[in-house]
Amino acid sequence: MTDTRVYRPVDEHEGMRTAEDILSAISASQFAREGSVAYLVEKPEPGVHRVAERVTVQAGLGFNNDHARKSFWKGKIIPGREVTAASIEALRAMGASPDLPGDNLITRGIDLSALGAGDVLLIAEVILRRSPATHKPCALFRTRLGDAAFRAAANGQRGALFVVEQGGEIQVGDPIRVVRKQGVARQPEAEHA
Repeated sequence: MTDTRVYRPVDEHEGMRTAEDILSAISASQFAREGSVAYLVEKPEPGVHRVAERVTVQAGLGFNNDHARKSFWKGKIIPGREVTAASIEALRAMGASPDLPGDNLITRGIDLSALGAGDVLLIAEVILRRSPATHKPCALFRTRLGDAAFRAAANGQRGALFVVEQGGEIQVGDPIRVVRKQGVARQPEAEHA
């Protein structure tokens, strides 16, 4: 369990010195329409992140063991952030451990930044719909990961926010399938062998 309330920032993260270095590393990653669950992170209280092997997800709420105020910012609820997600590829480029930023779902092989509002992730019986809200980094993200990671995340590389349309159980290693919103023309996603 990581208690990020006492985290001290590191100036350099695994050799990535600039936001451009981080963005370049992320763009070199191999993404597809199918991937898997790399990590699951529960937030039982503000500033505390716990890696889990399996979680229960509730429609309209998010991870069962998350604290009740996780969707609040400056005293107001932020709709569309029942589940926060980041890719392991982006976190590795930023030099961050999977539990440090506080995202619930850490994916492998899925370019979350390429998802549009309404796109869906299917994980076991769970259905997560991409929220129209942007997954922006905050000052705490900068403190935890450093300025270069903050700038890369502000450039759209943090991940994505989701609402839970259908709950169920998710476990590490579960396959993830992306389903694009119907009727919306998008740039084709690069498929890598």
